[in-house]
Amino acid sequence: MPCSTNAPDRRSRLRALALAAALVLAGCTPPPGAPVLALNGARVETRGTGAALLVDCDWRPSAIMLEALDHGVVLGLRLRVSRQRPGLVGWRDAASVERHVELRYFPLTRQYQLRDQEQGSVRAFGVRAAALAALGRYELPLASNAIVAGDGERQRLVVEFDASTLPGALRLPAFVQRLWQHPRAERTWPGSRAG
Repeated sequence: MPCSTNAPDRRSRLRALALAAALVLAGCTPPPGAPVLALNGARVETRGTGAALLVDCDWRPSAIMLEALDHGVVLGLRLRVSRQRPGLVGWRDAASVERHVELRYFPLTRQYQLRDQEQGSVRAFGVRAAALAALGRYELPLASNAIVAGDGERQRLVVEFDASTLPGALRLPAFVQRLWQHPRAERTWPGSRAG
């Protein structure tokens, strides 16, 4: 005997399905004021005996993060650049370098500073917007040309918020609260024939 469904049951199921889909989509969208981390461009250039990573990054911390920064909390980004070769399954790292960039505020001198943790280089700014804008086009020197991808290889850059720079009391809120959680930004591009 064929099974039939009546129209009211079918409509209620469709409404329930539409409501469930709306809830799932609402959970996927970031809340208003959530931090933004996006890579608009990146490249690795050969320079003498070394190389340089040039990053075009859009980093907009949330209001709660900026308030913490203005109270002396260090905000950091972890950048991992790698040269990858095709493997049996997917790509594998042939060489990689991890770098850390910190943004901090010094209330006594009223300066924001961008610090390359590995090199120890520091750039000072009088206003927070200038420090964040400097990250928009940031250049990190790399010690070796071994990171430069050649023909048949590719470069991969991953940028993440570095919660390890936060004081212990903020690490749990940073793990739980959505206004502290950053999206991870990633970009890949092919190597060049010149290497």
